[in-house]
Amino acid sequence: MHGQKRAEYKARLLHPDTRAKLGSKAQQWNHLSEELLKQRRRLFSSPPPLSDIDTRGKANEGNAAAAAPSPEVLLALTEKMLSVNPDPSHLWNIRREMLVYLIQTAPPSAMNTTDDDQEGVDNDSSAKSSILDIEVELKLTAHCLQRNPKSYSAWFHRKWALVYFMNGSTSQQEHWTNMKSILQSELELCVQFLQLDERNFHCWNFRRFVVGLLGSSGGSDVTTTSENDGEVNNDDDEPTTTSAVDNFSGSWSAWMHQIEEEDKEVWMGPQISQNACRAVGMSTGSKDGSSDAIKSTTPLSKRELEKIIMNEWDFSTAKIQDNFSNGSAFHYRSKLLPLVLEFRSSGDSASSPSEAYEAISLARDEWDAILLDAIFTEPDDQTIWFYHRFIVTWARRNTVVVDGADAEVTEEFEGLLYDMVDSIQELIDVEKEDSFEGNTQDRHESKGAKCKWAYLGMHLVLSTLLEFKSNEVDDEDKIELRERTKECLDELMRIDPDRRERYQILESKLYR
Repeated sequence: MHGQKRAEYKARLLHPDTRAKLGSKAQQWNHLSEELLKQRRRLFSSPPPLSDIDTRGKANEGNAAAAAPSPEVLLALTEKMLSVNPDPSHLWNIRREMLVYLIQTAPPSAMNTTDDDQEGVDNDSSAKSSILDIEVELKLTAHCLQRNPKSYSAWFHRKWALVYFMNGSTSQQEHWTNMKSILQSELELCVQFLQLDERNFHCWNFRRFVVGLLGSSGGSDVTTTSENDGEVNNDDDEPTTTSAVDNFSGSWSAWMHQIEEEDKEVWMGPQISQNACRAVGMSTGSKDGSSDAIKSTTPLSKRELEKIIMNEWDFSTAKIQDNFSNGSAFHYRSKLLPLVLEFRSSGDSASSPSEAYEAISLARDEWDAILLDAIFTEPDDQTIWFYHRFIVTWARRNTVVVDGADAEVTEEFEGLLYDMVDSIQELIDVEKEDSFEGNTQDRHESKGAKCKWAYLGMHLVLSTLLEFKSNEVDDEDKIELRERTKECLDELMRIDPDRRERYQILESKLYR
């Protein structure tokens, strides 16, 4: 993948021994593909009786062609093929089709069997009572992701298996305790994958999904209630009862009960289609998808919610410190930032001066603890400057309160911006001295100039300061800011002539 020369890679493929091995593998793959499709056609043309379905998932692959068609044969074939190549989405589709088939054709008595009446129930029925063998699916997808950590289909199937397992069970508290344990293990798996490739956006997306499921699992008490009596057996005065499909789709909106309504823009949406879930009866284990029970979850307390969010905040901090070029970590951090502000505001009303002041304080922490080190370490890394732009824009938006800009808040924000100007100017001076050795004219970006992104960051800060003074008379400070902004744009025209017209337009706006 990365770090390989194309010529060497082609040479290895053209070697006679390599070509012979690849040819043999291709023949085996084609044989398994034909066998898979043949078995699937046989299954749906003459489905086996319920008594012949082996829900333990064991099948004799060697006698697959001669054996009666069964879902287990197809599951075994898909597992073998996906272990070699995890990318074909149609193989995962067939596997999910077989899993749903097994669940929907299981006898109701086996589906509803409890631990107390297991005596006299055969092993097949006992296996059906687990709804879905989540461990098998997690083990398979983990193996596939080791072969290809960026397989879209493997990551999706892992999400699907987790959601189906959560939605399909009607167990009581012990199920949710076990489910939370599984989700915590998934977070640990994400840590391992991100140690190998900290910028794997598939894994970052999956981590957000797992956090969504973890939050949707509820707080200290989770119960199940019947639709007929509508009673909920928990200690919360106002339990939140929603359909399972809406709860367990990876969306953050199902459990952000403690956040103000206007902050919903920061919530992560569902990653599993709700229509697709209902189409396979995911809300329960019934064939028609009808809901015999409604899962009621006690909303997370603010303390529990804060623990989840701050754990993710600390994790993103650690990954950024490991690599300042980690755009996925910066993106995740930008989504968490408004939520962290909510907890730091300590219950202040929305858009209050106190909350705005806390937003500026949080922005300063980001500048001092993250951005300042990053821009001096990697001054030409776009990722850092994109996050810097986000921080300035986000903090600027939070300085506007109900009755206009509070003087103390505005003063604090301007102080932060002036600190940024001083630090960025120091960076520019150091980079210019090291890169050009006194040559002030040869500054084209293609000839080694490292200051382009620093100048863009400087322009952002200076133009933001000018916005605060837009209604003021042209005093000495405002005139100096305008001149420094013009000098910054002139320098950008020399460094980045391909965008000269853009900088000229920005410069013309200075005197309007």
